[in-house]
Amino acid sequence: GFFITTLVTNFLKFPLFEAINAFCSALRVNPSATGFFAGLAYTTVTLPVTNYRFRKSMQLEVDPATLYEAYPATLLRDITYGMVRNHTTIWILRLFPHWKAVDPQVVLIVVVLACFGASPFNEWRGYVLQSSGEELGFREFFRPTNYVRSTVIGSSKQALSLAVGYWCAPLASHFFHTVAMPLLRRRAAG
Repeated sequence: GFFITTLVTNFLKFPLFEAINAFCSALRVNPSATGFFAGLAYTTVTLPVTNYRFRKSMQLEVDPATLYEAYPATLLRDITYGMVRNHTTIWILRLFPHWKAVDPQVVLIVVVLACFGASPFNEWRGYVLQSSGEELGFREFFRPTNYVRSTVIGSSKQALSLAVGYWCAPLASHFFHTVAMPLLRRRAAG
């Protein structure tokens, strides 16, 4: 249940942000504007899926009103993530001019830093999404050790998955063009 739902939604969400951010970057606007628009589009499109998954995992009722729950906190998290990621990419590429933005090591570094930059808003999102009747006060909810642990684990998972994806993409593309496409063409030709 939960693992499959999480896997499927992340297979949709992570590549979607990459595509939105790449499109916005191609517009040649400043990195803050790119991050803002990427975060806005990404949150607006994916929050219903995220909230559906979250509510199902918590065995809570899902109705249309809950699909955009915690929108402000999520929007600020994703906009901040986009801005930090874009500025960090520029900074890393200046430090290492022989690297490219799509190199797995660049993706790994910038995603970790962007997740850390956006983490206060992620914490706010968790605070807003507490179960009704079981809400903790801010001092009870926010525990620095829990915050650091969840940020390290969450940023590591996201950074590793994206870096591996960027590492695999050229291999998959090569396989598709050299093996799969010729097979499909031969099969279509009869």
